[in-house]
Amino acid sequence: MSSEDEGGFFSIDGPFMRVMELVINMLLLNFIVIICSIPVITIGAAFTAMNHQLQRMSKNEEGYVVRDFFKDFKTNFKTSTLTWLIMLPVGLFLGADLYIFSEGVSFPVYFKWLIIGFALIYLFGLVYLFPVLARYETTPKLAIKTAYAMSFHAFPKTIIMIALVIAPWIGAIYIPNFILACFFFGITLPAYINVFLYRKTFATFEKKQDEASGEEE
Repeated sequence: MSSEDEGGFFSIDGPFMRVMELVINMLLLNFIVIICSIPVITIGAAFTAMNHQLQRMSKNEEGYVVRDFFKDFKTNFKTSTLTWLIMLPVGLFLGADLYIFSEGVSFPVYFKWLIIGFALIYLFGLVYLFPVLARYETTPKLAIKTAYAMSFHAFPKTIIMIALVIAPWIGAIYIPNFILACFFFGITLPAYINVFLYRKTFATFEKKQDEASGEEE
């Protein structure tokens, strides 16, 4: 390598290699999350560990993605799983109702809109829940409460975050072979973009907590 290439675009520490490292790490994470989510009950721990890695990656912190993922998976397993088991039955109920509606079963219009409204509210909390669990040592009750507080505080961003999360899977339904793209990046890419959307919201809440702690002292 010539001296002109040192520190250049294609150097070991250059922009190209950093982007390639990010792409490979996100692909690995996507695959691991899918595998670890197959038992369903472990989805909470898998998504929490993924979000912790993505938060770290967004700040260009050094680490080993696979090793650190499973370390976080083990560390946060109890709290994440308990929290997920609270949210799961609600999600199954709403999902079943929406599926029934899609099959053309007749229901009163007000009931359909009520379920759609509850499903949207459910997603409001869910999109923040795993980032909250990844960032803080907390309890299931407090994690859910914090996730909903953040989601409504950052209302416009929350809609964008939800859209980013569900867009790949809607695309997989209507676009042939798009499911392959979801297998590679359908989970990690939206979650990674969302890190930059909710970062300011987290900072705002942490500032308020620090101010409240200072007043108590």
